[in-house]
Amino acid sequence: MRACKYRACLLSFIWVWALPAVAQQAFDLEPEAKAILTERCLSCHNPDLISSGLVLSTRKAAIKGGESGRPAFVAGRPDESLMIEKVLAGEMPLDNPLPVEEREVLRKWVAEGAPWSGTLVSAKSERPRAGPDWWSLQPFRDEKPPNPEGIPDAWSRSPLDRFIYAKLREKGIEPSPPAARRTLIRRATFDLLGLPPTPEEVESFLEKPREGAYEKLLDRLLASPHYGERWGRHWLDVARFGESQGFERDRIRDHAWRYRDYVIESFNQDKPYDRFIMEQLGGDVLEPITREGIIATSFLVLGPFDEIGNDQQSVVMKARVREDELEDTISAVSQTFLGLTINCARCHDHKFDPIPQADYYRMKAVFQGVHHGDRSVLPPREAHQRQSRMAPLKQRIASYYSEIVAIEGAARERVLHKRGHTREEEAVPVPIARWNFDVDGKDYVGELHVTLSEGASIESGRLQLSMKAAVLRSPPLPGSLREKTLEVWVSLADPEKRKIRVMSVENSKERFFDGISFGDRQPKKWGSASEFSYRTYALSAPDEEAKPGELIHVAVVYSADNQITIYRNGLKYDSYIPDPNGTKGLLQTFEAQHSAIVFGKGLVGEIDEARLYDRSLSPEEIASSFRAGAPSVPKDELLGAMTRNQLQRRLALLSVLGQAEDELKLHPPVPLAYAASTRQPGPTFVLARGAPMQPGEQVTAGGLSAVETLSPKFGLPADAPEGLRRLKLADWITNPDNPLTARVMVNRVWHYHFGRGIVATPNDFGFNGDRPSHPDLVNWLAAEFITQGWSVKKLHKLIMLSSTYRQSSRFDSKAAEVDPENQLLWRFSPRRLEGEAIRDAMLAVSGQLNPQVGGPSFRSFSVQIKDNPLYTLTDPVGPEQNRRTVYRMNVNSAKSPLLENLDCPDPSTKTPRRSVTTTPLQALSLMNNSFVLRQARHFAERLQRESGDDVSRRVNLAYRLALGRPPGPAEVSRASVLAREHGMQYFCWVLLNANEFIYLE
Repeated sequence: MRACKYRACLLSFIWVWALPAVAQQAFDLEPEAKAILTERCLSCHNPDLISSGLVLSTRKAAIKGGESGRPAFVAGRPDESLMIEKVLAGEMPLDNPLPVEEREVLRKWVAEGAPWSGTLVSAKSERPRAGPDWWSLQPFRDEKPPNPEGIPDAWSRSPLDRFIYAKLREKGIEPSPPAARRTLIRRATFDLLGLPPTPEEVESFLEKPREGAYEKLLDRLLASPHYGERWGRHWLDVARFGESQGFERDRIRDHAWRYRDYVIESFNQDKPYDRFIMEQLGGDVLEPITREGIIATSFLVLGPFDEIGNDQQSVVMKARVREDELEDTISAVSQTFLGLTINCARCHDHKFDPIPQADYYRMKAVFQGVHHGDRSVLPPREAHQRQSRMAPLKQRIASYYSEIVAIEGAARERVLHKRGHTREEEAVPVPIARWNFDVDGKDYVGELHVTLSEGASIESGRLQLSMKAAVLRSPPLPGSLREKTLEVWVSLADPEKRKIRVMSVENSKERFFDGISFGDRQPKKWGSASEFSYRTYALSAPDEEAKPGELIHVAVVYSADNQITIYRNGLKYDSYIPDPNGTKGLLQTFEAQHSAIVFGKGLVGEIDEARLYDRSLSPEEIASSFRAGAPSVPKDELLGAMTRNQLQRRLALLSVLGQAEDELKLHPPVPLAYAASTRQPGPTFVLARGAPMQPGEQVTAGGLSAVETLSPKFGLPADAPEGLRRLKLADWITNPDNPLTARVMVNRVWHYHFGRGIVATPNDFGFNGDRPSHPDLVNWLAAEFITQGWSVKKLHKLIMLSSTYRQSSRFDSKAAEVDPENQLLWRFSPRRLEGEAIRDAMLAVSGQLNPQVGGPSFRSFSVQIKDNPLYTLTDPVGPEQNRRTVYRMNVNSAKSPLLENLDCPDPSTKTPRRSVTTTPLQALSLMNNSFVLRQARHFAERLQRESGDDVSRRVNLAYRLALGRPPGPAEVSRASVLAREHGMQYFCWVLLNANEFIYLE
């Protein structure tokens, strides 16, 4: 927006008033110089718009200077004046440099002492920014609908129509006549469902008595499950819903679809809009806590996630990336619910709206504890009940495992004793978990048994990982872990590969981890892995020179003094102490029940043995463990060392263990959602010019100070619980006295019904947004919306039952001269259907639409995971691909060419108002896209099935299905000739490309 370009604008002027005796010429230049400053500088440097912290309206304010603190103006010395330097270079004013003669006037004026008296006042009549009295910030008034003279009876019944008619009457414009009933049912059905009405629905509507038939039609449409799909798609545009994280890696968010389903179901249920907001801001802490409340918080993290930016070593750059993430959340919340660009106040006071920088950081304090990631959707009560149901079964499984491990362990000891290995040699040091991988993933010390997954197997006494995606996870740790040592014997299939994690301990609740990595920060080097590389440093150790398949011993020790030491083959490889960086660089505590051991994540190779210690081993202990080695015992040799009774008992235990594990599988896995993963944040500071390394005053959670009817600070202390902050903000936003929330939502609904909002910029009700065409109407609608319990469905009916909505699209040249953009609504503006509605309409008329509601998204692409996902567009066919377009997996790197050409937005951006373009690519896509051609074929086959061989009957049915009307005689004649000469499929293709099919009147 325009505000951002002023960041580099007009470096601060510090007027130094050091005026000796001056020549009369200086006083002669004063009026001209002040005129230049008034005309060219004061628009940005005035008390309402303090660009760079500088005000030039008074002498006192000018001497005070701006944010830089540097003298930009030295009276009598223009060569030392930064202002003159920038003016002469044409850099100020920004984008509009002064003419040469005006530059010379200012230079001479400064050279001769720059005399100045009085106050500068902007010559512009329109103020350059909004103040606290801005229209959208004012409290609700008791709006009385007007009663214009001569209003037709049909327009006098609804207060809404009286607002519209009064404006039309002022301009001398008459409204259009009512639309035909065929037009009206098609318009209403597409508006509410995004699908065409069936011929039966059209005929039924035409046959019913006029009185009440239309309202019953609206009730039927609003009760359809397809209503939520249509209006949920509108909301997903605003919420920047995408199913991949964007940026270079653009990984898929497998569980993001739950938010889409939540939105669709919320619209179908007619969930009160204030509750809808509360859930999206704090549903995970809103009592009673529900699954849908947890899923709703996805809204906060739907924006792009810079994985590489979060994975870099620079503390400063990572902090900037984090600030960008928070700005995305603040931007989404403020623009979606309040219609204000609060995010523009991140670096300075808002240039155009009455939003000080402190307001931005008060809102940042609300969301500072919100992070991206998958989380369980089980409320605490459900999670506890699930744990209680599964605990006895898990105990049985653990007891079976323990006995099997004891039998196999005794046999292993006998084999190793025969080989010459003594128990004492292997007993130093003693781990708390040990995986030999001789037979399976059993823990031979504790109960952290791992189960093999796809891409993992046991061969020759080693764990074989053949896929980068193969990951093995242990049960939760039975106790907390702080000091620790991780140890493995591992071989790499390709030592040139990067980003390999061999073994790690991970906290699933707060999503942090420590572990053994290879090629993470640097290629061909071992290291310590950590989330966002908070505790991962570049090392000075030598590159790995092992050949593919060569077994290497690696250990990483995490000491109580925060030191991390890496060992290779028993010798110290490198060590360091991470930068504290708050608490992220310090030694982490991995809580019991929330942490687990993980093998894999990028590793293709073998693990011979792995061990976990709950203390930091000494260099001597590491060397001793390396010398003792990790001898493997193949399965045949292990079984041969067992007695007959042991073999029988082991076999029986394996049988009951298998039954128990099958029983465990009957319990569905914990459902996940890509939603807000929260943790208690630290203090929040105002950042000078948004720089994370320049903290200023501390602030607490709060709302918008310009809304005087509500407290902007909530009265919360600096250490207020994270969830309470979001609930307080949600309360503040949904308070009926907040003048913004209802106005913004009713304007959105109006926008989608008419193609243009009463305020044409739905996300910006500030100075840079458009002014409302009917300010009294938007206030009245907002008040009605609240009075009707924040019901969106009732708002639909209020709008759609109006005579304004039911007008025809008849063009009136005289009205167009007065109001060419139809802002006053003298007719219903025709508009092209969105890309999703066009695709869904083709599926509907061809008989191929799969009405399945909800569930994981279908994919029209393949993805190959290498270092990053590689997406390839495909053209699959079948019922799954014929679901409504809202269920298509929407990822940044695999957009549909057909939908993209029809102006479907980038999923990673907020799109409150879609572009509507007309390009050759649209025509070419509708003519040649394989999906369109396939639906034309299915359309023809449907006509054959339902109308037989009579061409005229087929043509008649085709028109009624696609356009909602029967064809005229001339159309039947032309279509029949076309069908006979080129085939019925070709005729159907023409119909699907017709303007009447893809435009709504």
